[in-house]
Amino acid sequence: MKNLAFIGTCQNGKKVYNRLPSHCHKDVSKEVLLKALSQLAPHGVFHKEVIDMKYIIGKSHCVEVTKDDDIVYVIRKMKNGPTPMVRNKAPDDSSLLTILLKQIGLEKYILISAYIGEGEPEPWDSHFYNQVTWRKKHNFDQEENQKSVDFWNTHALVYDEDDIALHLSI
Repeated sequence: MKNLAFIGTCQNGKKVYNRLPSHCHKDVSKEVLLKALSQLAPHGVFHKEVIDMKYIIGKSHCVEVTKDDDIVYVIRKMKNGPTPMVRNKAPDDSSLLTILLKQIGLEKYILISAYIGEGEPEPWDSHFYNQVTWRKKHNFDQEENQKSVDFWNTHALVYDEDDIALHLSI
């Protein structure tokens, strides 16, 4: 498999591969990722799971926000849509790891993303919401997309200039 690197095996024997360049967030250690994968039993075309590692594994850069926070919209590097970022908050300690996988064969998955903390795919994310053929094939309804919209209306990523490709607001 070109541009894929084997990461590990899930509890149910499914193999997980990483894309190159990786979409596993830099704060996620290989040790934590392997431990989390060993607890997963993915099924279906897309699999999203939040694993509580039972100890602090790092900082979540996705935080709750209110209308009083200093929020800007940006296009992040390697992303195709806008992301809210908050300038007046710091990352929070977290024991949670969110893993998103996409099936690429009967026994194989590709890592779409892995990050510390909880979150929802952004509403514009083509891996989940905008693939018309996927939506038809899997009887997608607007409920999952609305869950994402609701989440991102109350959350933002902590501002990180190094992650920004384009500022959409000041």
